[in-house]
Amino acid sequence: MWRRLSMLALYVMPALWANVCDGLPAGPPKGSDLVGRNEPLSFKLSVTPGGPAFRITVRPLWQIKAGREIIDESRAGEIEVARCKDGKQLQVLPIEADQPISFGSTFHADDLNFDGYLDFSVLTEFSGTGGDVRSYWVYDPRSGIFVQNEFTRELRCGSAAVERVEHDNPFSHATSLPSQDGGECLVAAFIDFDPQKHEIGRRYFGGAMGGCPNTGEGKGERYRVVNNRLILIHRQDFEQIDQEVCVVTVWDLVGGTMRVTEVRRYDLQGRPVK
Repeated sequence: MWRRLSMLALYVMPALWANVCDGLPAGPPKGSDLVGRNEPLSFKLSVTPGGPAFRITVRPLWQIKAGREIIDESRAGEIEVARCKDGKQLQVLPIEADQPISFGSTFHADDLNFDGYLDFSVLTEFSGTGGDVRSYWVYDPRSGIFVQNEFTRELRCGSAAVERVEHDNPFSHATSLPSQDGGECLVAAFIDFDPQKHEIGRRYFGGAMGGCPNTGEGKGERYRVVNNRLILIHRQDFEQIDQEVCVVTVWDLVGGTMRVTEVRRYDLQGRPVK
């Protein structure tokens, strides 16, 4: 009898200790549908090689009422974080959105704040003219969980300094949306990460114009990541003065203050003018 129980225990214990992430992909398959599907997707995320590993399950929860409006925008989806080694649930993170997005198909892991640990994001707003908005979570090695903080808010919406400038600028070329904390969210068309310099760039479509004609020079800013914060170090904007001249103004961080460092003028063919 005891021999049978011992043999049973040998078979049961490995099952209890099985890694729940075995066979899970690191990201969604290419060509996944962006909208309209609400099946959950699970991924394996190792924050460092050989370090803590997690099963990330992204679940759309949205339900659509008449007019294709989301019933509960404050919890259109959720992200469950569980340990790979035993499946223990650590977190359930709400996703706020007002569009029927297939959140799992937009899951992406990257070292967003250049601290050596992988973080993740999902798309929560998309637009054909203004750009896309993602929600970000960064790994906190002290607590062992994923968090949102001032860094993730600024990465999503731009820094407070830029928000103030845009709020006071009646000719702003950036598309803005209400942010999750009640402020303004400037929608960047492109966000670029430079892990070598620890810098992050945000560029904007700028409405129908997109910048000075035939120059490729539009609106954007660049930040340096310092202690998990975005420090504005470069900013560029444009203004169509009249039907013949477009002006690009550049600001850089000099001596701790953003100062105008260059002003360029172009005609409609993109040729420099005085």
